[in-house]
Amino acid sequence: MAKIKDIEDLEAEKESAFIAKADLKKPSKNKGGRPKKNVEDKASSQIFINVKKAEKEACEKIALELGISVSALCKLALKQYIKKMED
Repeated sequence: MAKIKDIEDLEAEKESAFIAKADLKKPSKNKGGRPKKNVEDKASSQIFINVKKAEKEACEKIALELGISVSALCKLALKQYIKKMED
């Protein structure tokens, strides 16, 4: 510690001590949100289907009653069908 002669030296000493203790690297930003999924867990493939208006309306009605989206309803139905066919 240097010998302090006046108030300016005191301020300079405090500043240099602060700088010496400070981490001068830029803080890493927290991106937030959920962690990324594994490649195996990602739903990256798409299936497009055409249905009759009555079939779409029936799907929308059932999905609404279950409180899920039509897409989620179709995924559930597909999973159940695949499981049934594998057994």
